[in-house]
Amino acid sequence: MKNTSPRTLRALSTAFLVAAVAVAAGPATASATERPAQTAQPAEVAAAAMDFTKVHVWATGVNVRNAASGVPFQTCKTFPSRQNCQVVATVSSTTVTAYCQKQGEPVSDAGYSSRWWTYVESPSGMWGWVNNVYITGDEHLAHVSDCTF
Repeated sequence: MKNTSPRTLRALSTAFLVAAVAVAAGPATASATERPAQTAQPAEVAAAAMDFTKVHVWATGVNVRNAASGVPFQTCKTFPSRQNCQVVATVSSTTVTAYCQKQGEPVSDAGYSSRWWTYVESPSGMWGWVNNVYITGDEHLAHVSDCTF
């Protein structure tokens, strides 16, 4: 995807996150030929309404955390933490794309503390959670939407 436009990447990422929310909601009740249930619409609208933004990770060797599908993914997504989410990538002093942020395990490091985690795309393309203590800005980032999931 080296030559993929940012607009295409954004659409693909949004589609992925909408699909993840749909999978998390449970098995579908409609067939491929039926109209989708109305209950799926709010998640799609919420995902489409959220906007991607850039954040700067100021520290080096910062873990990006996520989990495999199923229960581990749900647990990590519900409450981002070092226990619930495994390391899927590391980032160092770089700017990354952020999708949203939510509260999780409090982390303290280098004189800073935060219970907020931001869902980011690492330079390797892996998506996962980074605690806001490692992101330039306040504990709760004003320019990053709160997660609706």
